[in-house]
Amino acid sequence: MQNHNLSSNFLDNIQIVLVEPSHLGNVGSAARAMKTMGLTHLAVVTDKDIITPESMALAKGAQDVLQAAMCYPSLNEALADSAIVAGTSARNRSVELPLYQPKEAVEHLAPHIIKGCKCSVVFGRERTGLTNEELLKCDLHINIDANPEYSSLNLAMSVQVLSYELRQHLITNMQDENFATNVKQLMQDRENFAPKPKHEDLESYYAFLEQNLIACGFFKGEHNENVLAQLRKIYAKADLTAHELQILYGTTASMIRHAVKIKA
Repeated sequence: MQNHNLSSNFLDNIQIVLVEPSHLGNVGSAARAMKTMGLTHLAVVTDKDIITPESMALAKGAQDVLQAAMCYPSLNEALADSAIVAGTSARNRSVELPLYQPKEAVEHLAPHIIKGCKCSVVFGRERTGLTNEELLKCDLHINIDANPEYSSLNLAMSVQVLSYELRQHLITNMQDENFATNVKQLMQDRENFAPKPKHEDLESYYAFLEQNLIACGFFKGEHNENVLAQLRKIYAKADLTAHELQILYGTTASMIRHAVKIKA
């Protein structure tokens, strides 16, 4: 398989996620931005019909991407089978996730994409972006360094920036002999690659952890959400593999059972 075809396949492991866009025309513009860079998987968290005359008109040649887009009632469902998630924000938030500029973020995401993991890049609402709670569902945070005196990028522009960086890294860099060699090595190591847990598995663990910390009496006050947010940050920094998450499940369950027995 030629390098171009191989790297085009890598783009197939990427999903662009739009959270509750207020202007459905922007969904069409985002689809167009994606297609120009070879991305085809679009997910939208919305209860609205995204196929409108405006969105179809603004897709302009990328109607196939728009019509194939998947709509979900929640962000968790949109991310369920993703192994690594990057959340974008125009502002620095109180969430202490690893923070990258687009090119740096793509360099971090690329090894996972090359090894076959599904990667989602999440974009928030036009006016308010992603909430802190939504950013906590991500593995890393991307901030686009724009003019501080006028940093207003519209949704499609932001999608274009990230789509461009993903294409540059995964396709254009294949012309570099050293990069192509590294890619071949990553591909050869896929069988021995320790996969990351899917988003739905991580969310299941967090729900399990919260439920059992309540049951054993660890959570007693009104700051439970803050503690859970801190725990999410710890696990995000740990960059857990699926196997490591299963170990955490087992050890957490064992300790909580022991704590409940002592309390009884």
